[in-house]
Amino acid sequence: MSEPTYIIKIVLLGEANVGKTSLVYRWIENKFRENYKSTLGVNLLKKDMNISGYGEVSAQIWDLGGQESFKSLRRLYLEGANGALLVYDTTKIKTFEKLDDWVQSFKDARDDAPIILIGNKSDLENQIKITKNEAIEYSNAHNMGLIITSAKTGQNVEEAFIELTKRILDQISSI
Repeated sequence: MSEPTYIIKIVLLGEANVGKTSLVYRWIENKFRENYKSTLGVNLLKKDMNISGYGEVSAQIWDLGGQESFKSLRRLYLEGANGALLVYDTTKIKTFEKLDDWVQSFKDARDDAPIILIGNKSDLENQIKITKNEAIEYSNAHNMGLIITSAKTGQNVEEAFIELTKRILDQISSI
């Protein structure tokens, strides 16, 4: 890849065990493992890509640990973020109920940077507890996109990262 035209910072937000790390590795390496260790603090990764109309983009991905004990570090991690994927587990209501905390942390740090809501683990069809309509309602109320994904099957994973990247680039280029 030539020198990137854009370098962007994407953060993944959400409770522990919603699949943030699985989503990142599915996107970067096209691999899925059943048993990632919980992210402690932050995991930093990078992906270079060519986005039509924008050219070369280098995305720095900050995968934040979702445990309550890392809440005090959030603001520091969110500094300079251009956008966020806000992830909940479609099979665990608590992860959906906690979204407001994550949205507030992000908006406090980054104001109007784009957020896309990610409903992960769509492959567990028989265990889904949050309906797509509930997720649409939430995403509309908070002015964010919604993409339903499965890190396991790869469903919509690349689309989620690309969509967020395009929203970030649209915002950067309109400044």
